[in-house]
Amino acid sequence: MSKVRRAVVFSSMAQYGKRLIALASTMIVARLLTPDEIGTYAIASAVVMILGEFKLMGAGAYLVREKEITDEVIRRALGLTVLIAWGLGLTVLLLGPVAANYYDLQPLGLIFAILAIPFFLAPFMSITMALLAREFKFKSVLKAQVISALISLLATILFILAGFSYYSLALGQLTRAVVQFALIVFLREFPNYWRPVFARLGEIARFGMFNSVANLFKNSVKVLPDMVIGKLGTTSQVAMFSRGLGFVDFLSGSLQMGVSPVVLPYLSEARRAGENLTKPYTRATVLICALVWPVLAVASVASLPVIRLFFGDQWDAAAPLTSVLAVWLMLRATHHFANNLLVATNNEGVMAAKETLLFGTIFLLILAAFPYGLQAVANVFLVLGVLEIGLVSWLLSRRLGLKVRAFYRALLPNLLITLICALATALISRYVDFEASNAWKPVGVIAFCLPLVWLTSLAVFRHPLLTEILKMLGLDRKLGRGKR
Repeated sequence: MSKVRRAVVFSSMAQYGKRLIALASTMIVARLLTPDEIGTYAIASAVVMILGEFKLMGAGAYLVREKEITDEVIRRALGLTVLIAWGLGLTVLLLGPVAANYYDLQPLGLIFAILAIPFFLAPFMSITMALLAREFKFKSVLKAQVISALISLLATILFILAGFSYYSLALGQLTRAVVQFALIVFLREFPNYWRPVFARLGEIARFGMFNSVANLFKNSVKVLPDMVIGKLGTTSQVAMFSRGLGFVDFLSGSLQMGVSPVVLPYLSEARRAGENLTKPYTRATVLICALVWPVLAVASVASLPVIRLFFGDQWDAAAPLTSVLAVWLMLRATHHFANNLLVATNNEGVMAAKETLLFGTIFLLILAAFPYGLQAVANVFLVLGVLEIGLVSWLLSRRLGLKVRAFYRALLPNLLITLICALATALISRYVDFEASNAWKPVGVIAFCLPLVWLTSLAVFRHPLLTEILKMLGLDRKLGRGKR
């Protein structure tokens, strides 16, 4: 197995493990806490997440991208991260009372204080993880992330049962950070850097600023509704929209994040070798969209039984939102790796400008749509998706010579496979009641039938993803011998 395929396997195991644990946590928490309690925490975590995008200042991505790194460069990256992350940790502490007064929710003060602590541990963890990623050592990443996620889940449940309410979610996040930090300290397989250097930080800071701004606005698009609805509406509305968006984002992220951590190291290594990056970018997009698009299309059609199965019928109002937001994430997945490509080619300034424009657009659209209800807010995300596809295609064409027609022609089989999966799900709905109280029946039928439909479609269109799946499972050689 090649170095990249091996990295993808371990990265996928890490990311899918985290996601499955996160799904279990979400399902349990949705039944143990009320929508108002979850909505209160969602407001706090949204604000802290925005600040959190700056705590690493892109130092990790810088270490992955650079052609050569030395101990001095690593310690400068650590120094910059310490300055920023610790400063933001103090900022989060100070913002707690301000946010509590602004939203008229006094518990936010203590929640902010708990969520501030991981900022002080983040520099040492992020540098270690970046060095592991640069060397494609994702087996160690798997260990750290899955163990910390499992212990975090257990801690969250215990805190809820002990009566800590919304504080339990923050304490669970703190537990995750502490456990991961402890693993890095005590296990020898993790490279440790504890002595930062605070001189000559300009180059890393410049890269980090663009990278952080881009990540801030890209990720803030998903939490912006929580903040706007939290101010203009109710905590219950926040929870309902957050549940709808959070579920499809969970699906999309689960499918993409196994590959995503490997993409920047892969593209950076290819660029250091002098390769043209538009071809591997197109191939990576074709492969990931063949997985993401069909799953999101099925989720869009079967949103009601899926929401009921995972969260209970008290969240039924989130189902129509889920259907629309799933389509938006399909559109967004089309250029999911664009930022990795822009970073690998030293176009981080263009990346930051793109994300700033998209964030400003959706902010204005949400403000305009909210008076018409949550469904209108969900609908404006479709506008954002179309705009993003057009903008990114134009940028990559102008800056990197991406052949747009060839790119979308390569994606055409993905579109046909997605339509087949969506139609198959709609056909199932004619024979299995999607509105029945026993939601496990339609979801069970879908879970049994759709993988077969999807794999058959891959085979019919001779999709390269099927080849990659066979290679990862070691079946390509056996099939080759069988043909001979």
